[in-house]
Amino acid sequence: MFVVAFPQLHILNIMGLHTRESAILSAVIFNALIIIALIPLALRGVRYRPVGAATLLRQNLLIYGLGGVIAPFIGIKLIDVMITYLHLA
Repeated sequence: MFVVAFPQLHILNIMGLHTRESAILSAVIFNALIIIALIPLALRGVRYRPVGAATLLRQNLLIYGLGGVIAPFIGIKLIDVMITYLHLA
């Protein structure tokens, strides 16, 4: 939104999203889809496994931590490409 007032902020577009509108729409769609996808995980809960705290922490950080950082970038970029291809924004 501030690129018009501060053109040097364009360097922050590290994902290379097409337009502001497609970026916002992509983020909203991704968040709606991920919330729906995570509801079954939340309802199922976590199974108890007799492992040490360090092992459990390492596994959860790898799965949920790394996935929570990488998945939004990939998901939002893919949705942006589809929105741009379909000329929706």
